[in-house]
Amino acid sequence: MDLQRINELIKKYTDGTATEAEKEELTLWYREKSYRDAVSYEDEDEVYHELLDRINEATGLNTPERSWKKWAVAASVALLSVTAASLYLLKYRSKQQITQHAVIAPAKQAGGAILTLSNGSQVLLSDAENGDIATQGNVTVTKAANGQLVYNIKEGEGQSAANGAVAYNVISTPAGSQFKVVLPDKTTVWLNAMSSVKFPVTFLNASERRVELTGEAYFEVTHNERMPFRVYTGSVMTEDLGTEFNIKAYADEPDVSTTLVSGAVRITAGTQQASLKPGEQAHYQGAMKVSKVNTDDVIAWKDGYFRFDDQSLETIMKAMARWYNVSYVFEDQSLRNETFGVVATRQSNISVLLDLLENTGTVHFRQEGTTVIISRK
Repeated sequence: MDLQRINELIKKYTDGTATEAEKEELTLWYREKSYRDAVSYEDEDEVYHELLDRINEATGLNTPERSWKKWAVAASVALLSVTAASLYLLKYRSKQQITQHAVIAPAKQAGGAILTLSNGSQVLLSDAENGDIATQGNVTVTKAANGQLVYNIKEGEGQSAANGAVAYNVISTPAGSQFKVVLPDKTTVWLNAMSSVKFPVTFLNASERRVELTGEAYFEVTHNERMPFRVYTGSVMTEDLGTEFNIKAYADEPDVSTTLVSGAVRITAGTQQASLKPGEQAHYQGAMKVSKVNTDDVIAWKDGYFRFDDQSLETIMKAMARWYNVSYVFEDQSLRNETFGVVATRQSNISVLLDLLENTGTVHFRQEGTTVIISRK
């Protein structure tokens, strides 16, 4: 297939005008082992940039350029009508065989979160009707039309428990769910799957705005120099200095990572401290390490995407397990640290991601119920 025909098919596919035959033609081109022989290296580069532009346009994500020697781009055709434009970025290798995987959808849709009130009662937020769902002292908790939770403080003093202690709420998400909440200080928090955030019903009369996180969350903080916003994740504390940032602190991962998108944060762990600039990430695993990262990759989950760039298969499988509520077993332990790149909508079934990873020619997946068995091809 020549370059003109390739571009014609890509345009029709992304415009939604491709016939079933044209979709199949494009799919076969992606799968064809010898397609590189049809175009020169310069033409491959043109195809790459054409695909890159269309991925950016379709997903709204700023996909960085990567070398053709390591990466190739593939667009999902089969799920177009179900999941909109599911697009993927994969390490380039030809597909040797096609394996059918069981269809496992995301475990729950966004909104399956649970709110635990200060008195211990719980509200399943997906079942709660829009409007006021709880009143705690002078604080009203409202579920907005878009599904997010908003805390509004009425005039007067804030709510405390009967013994005078600060009253806390907890929002937790199950597998396959994420949730958005606006805290009493108007800070916005996006909570990823299998995560929880604990916070006071009000920050009035407090010396700090203290929240506790397990799992992963993205924060857009309303800055207040007189009352610092601090996120505690085990032994690591992240302090806002006027900021948007992501924190990942799952119990089954050895480190806590804080990624700064804008503004500034200061991270403290014992006697160690680091101040981040936008685009930097701090890892803490006994020692603090700061490195530059692509923030689009880190926060893609917030916008409904899986996005991994040169990440270990272990990291990818952990994210998939949390979203699809599956377990996994490595038959070949060396595959844990094998690196891959993939981008896909989180509304895709798990079979889509497994098929794409198998396209690399490196790994094979076998499903037994809700367990994924991983071996080398």
